[in-house]
Order: sequence, then C-alpha cells, then structure tokens
Amino acid sequence: MRRFINQALQTSTFRQSVVTVFSTFATAGLGAVFYLFLARLVGAHEYGLFSVVISFLTIVATIADLGMNQGLIRFVAENSQSNQYQPYAKIALLSKLLISSIILVGFVFLAQPITGYLLHQQEVYPLLPLAGLGAVFILLFSFSTSVLQGLQKFVLWGGLQVAANFFRLVLFGTLFLILKINAYWGLILFGSAPFLGFVVSWFWLPLSIFQSKFTPRQFCNFWNFNKWTAAFVTTSVLASRLDILLSARFLSLSETGVYSLATTMVAFLPQLSGAIGAVTAPKFASFSDSSHSQKYLAKAALFSFGTSLAVALAMIPAALVVVWFIGRDFSASFTPFLILLASLAIFTSLNPVRDSIMYFYKRPQFFFWANLAQAAIIVAVGLLLIPRFGVVGTALAVLISHIFFAVASFMEYENCRAHHS
Repeated sequence: MRRFINQALQTSTFRQSVVTVFSTFATAGLGAVFYLFLARLVGAHEYGLFSVVISFLTIVATIADLGMNQGLIRFVAENSQSNQYQPYAKIALLSKLLISSIILVGFVFLAQPITGYLLHQQEVYPLLPLAGLGAVFILLFSFSTSVLQGLQKFVLWGGLQVAANFFRLVLFGTLFLILKINAYWGLILFGSAPFLGFVVSWFWLPLSIFQSKFTPRQFCNFWNFNKWTAAFVTTSVLASRLDILLSARFLSLSETGVYSLATTMVAFLPQLSGAIGAVTAPKFASFSDSSHSQKYLAKAALFSFGTSLAVALAMIPAALVVVWFIGRDFSASFTPFLILLASLAIFTSLNPVRDSIMYFYKRPQFFFWANLAQAAIIVAVGLLLIPRFGVVGTALAVLISHIFFAVASFMEYENCRAHHS
C-alpha cells in the first residue's frame, strides 16, 4: 500500500493536481472572502436576494453553454500535440458570442414572467437584466479556462482565476469606501471577475484562433459530442441550483439568505472537484486502452478521496468561525452546512469515476439521465421537507440526491468496464 501511495505521489497527475488544488483554494478563498463580507454588510434579506439572482444567472449561463466547455476540453486535449485544436476553439467562441446576444435580449424581455410566475419574488425583477450581463461574462470566461485546461496549462488556468477573483476583491474594497453595498452592487462585483479573466486571457491564448478555419466535419464532430454533454450539463446545473430556487419559492428571502450562506461555506468542495477534474478530464480523454485508464483511475481515486476527506474535516471549525463572524442573522446556517458538507464530500470523492465514464468511455448520456433523476429527487423530497423543516429540509433533499447519484455512478462504471473488456 505504501509503495502504491509513493508511486501515486510521483506521478504527473499529483504534481498537476497540486497546482490546480492550490490555485483552486486561492480562488475559492478569495471568492469566500467576497461572499462572506458581502453577507455581513448587506444582511440575510439582501444576501438572499443576491443568491437567488446568482443561482438563476448560473443556471442560464451553464445551459446556454450547450456543453461547449466539455467539448473544448476533449477536442483541445486530443489535438493539442498537433496544434489542430484551434478550429474547435473558433467554433466554440463564435457559438458563445451568438448565444450571448440571445441571453442579453432574453433577460430583458423575460424578466417579468420569471419573477412573477416562477419565483414569486418581485424584488428579483430589477436585477435580472444585470444578471444577463453576468451570464454572458461567465460564458466567455469559461471559453478561456476550458482551452487552457485542454492544453493542460494548469499554471495559467489557475493563475487566471486567482487574478480575476483578486481583482474583484480589490474592487469590492474600493466601492465599499464610496458606496453603500447592496445586492445590485454585489451583482456588478460578481460579474467583474469573469469579465476581466476573459479579457486578460488573450495575452496567452493564440490570436490565430480568429484566423483558423474549420471544416463541416469538425463542426459536426464537435456538436455530436456536445449534444449529450449539453443535455447532462443542463440537468446537472438544475440539480445543483434547485435547492436555492426551491428555498426562494417556499421560504422568505431572509431564510434563503441563511441557506445560501451554508452553500457558500461548502463551496470549497465543488471548487476542489473542479481542480481535480481539470487534471483528470484531459487525461482520461487521451487514453486509448482500458488498462491505462483503470490504473490511472485507482491513483486518481485515492488522491481524490483523501483530499476531499481532509478538506471536509478542516472546514468544520472554519465554518464555526464564519458563522460567528457573519453575525446572529446567519446562526441557523451551521446545521444545513454540515448536511451539505457530507453531500459534497461524496460528490468530490467520486470525481475520477465520473471523468472516466465521461471522457474515456464517452458516456455523457448517462449523466443526463442521472442528473435528471437527481433533480427530480431534490424537487420531490424538497416539496415534502422544506415546508416542514425549512433550510434543514432543503439540505436533506440535497444529501439524498447525492447518495442516489453516487450509487448510480458506481453501477454505470462497472457496466462500462464490463462491456469494454
């Protein structure tokens, strides 16, 4: 066992994961400082309003991406050695620019129906057009990070995100000195990080992407892969954000703010999952035989499980300090935090298994159905538990859905391995 661990520590995966984990923690730490200070300054009600808009913004940006980020990772990784990835990058960039214009128009004209009929929260209405701009910035920034991830340039990948979040925190401090911060200004600050990241990324991304030409075959290959990826990403983001929207639907904005602080405090684990996936996804995409894939999976799974467990345990005392710092309005957030922590520890530990299914066995359709079922579980259980138990009921719905997803992932991996051997 010791020999196996030593071998795992000496791999490029470990070294690259150290880079991505370090940069992810730096990014998440800067993001956490922003969210926590914002919560302390604006209070539970305004923070709940901010969180509802951010959740809706994130859902729109992720769905509008249509799976292009995962497609970029795959096709850039597959063609990085021959430098033939640029046509795929151009396909994605042009598509994102077209979709961005649609988003901006849609947020203006659909703001009233969304706030009136879907959320029953009229206070959200004046913020939605601004949220559309934030969704566009996220969509474009994810282009830069996905290309760098596919090229396995993890120092640039992490440094870009750290710098963008640091800039947002500096801007936050500056505005705090001259303005009264509320949910509106919180949204402006939120969008500033991805906007800066996308602009600065072109110091390193090749401008020849704009001059590259793609063939109909490349266009079809890119979107044939993305069709199932887009479907599963849609259900995935719905499953990950439904808890906030359900809370807003059945609870007050102040209670939603309390629950949102709990989700903020566990945000390190999804960030950690993204850091591990930044390394494992292009690796699995590059394997051509199952023996190499399975050996790599064993090492990656050991690293993922150990890291997620250590981080989860360290987050518990940190959360106590955070709740004390933010104030009495948010004291009820610690219990849902513990439940969400268990949920996301399970999720992060299984990151290599999911990447193996997605990128080596090329089964994105599994994630569509699994995430759809997970979202249905959150809604069904949430409808029963949220009116009765409040924010704790929301967290329990999330935990039950993650247990289901873990079992389904293991079953699918074994099925893929059996058919591939």
